[in-house]
Amino acid sequence: MVTLPRRLKPSSFTLVEVLTVMVIIALLAGIVLVAGEAVMTAASRQRAIGEIKGMSASLESYKNDNGTYPTNDSLIGPPNNTYPTDPSVGGGSYQLASQALYQGLSGKTNFTDEPVAGRVSYFVFKGNMIGNPTGSSGGSTSTYVQDPFSFAYGYSTGDGTATGNVPYSGFGQFDLWSTGGTTGNSSYGGTKNTTNSWLANWPN
Repeated sequence: MVTLPRRLKPSSFTLVEVLTVMVIIALLAGIVLVAGEAVMTAASRQRAIGEIKGMSASLESYKNDNGTYPTNDSLIGPPNNTYPTDPSVGGGSYQLASQALYQGLSGKTNFTDEPVAGRVSYFVFKGNMIGNPTGSSGGSTSTYVQDPFSFAYGYSTGDGTATGNVPYSGFGQFDLWSTGGTTGNSSYGGTKNTTNSWLANWPN
């Protein structure tokens, strides 16, 4: 008696197996994306810390030469203005204060301009630190300094009270900070440590 060979079962994946593999791939991709975002955020925070340290040293050099920290009353207004609550607002007080910071330390009005005659450059700003380089957008009239999260740096030479917390007198101490990529209504006067994500020249 002749035995016929059995037909072999086709080699293929079942629908359940395919779905299982897709779920595993999706989970791995999500883990990689989250990890990558965390690494990028950490790198941005470290860059902001380094920039704050560099600008802080330059601000002290500016004061040694000029007797005050950089101010620009025509941009920022009188000292009874309350400090801004959102660093992402174009043309807002964060940007105006950051313009005074840029003009004082760079000796220029806009990133693409030549230095103003008679002004000293205390800090060389890189292109990735610059917002509104030509003074043509964002509701502002000049270049301002932005943090690695693309928000204006916070800068104040006031006394930290509700009626003196904008760069006006230039005397005493200064505050220089990044909101660490956060926006919102965290007020500055008297409550500048309300968010742990801020990076600053003062201790958290």
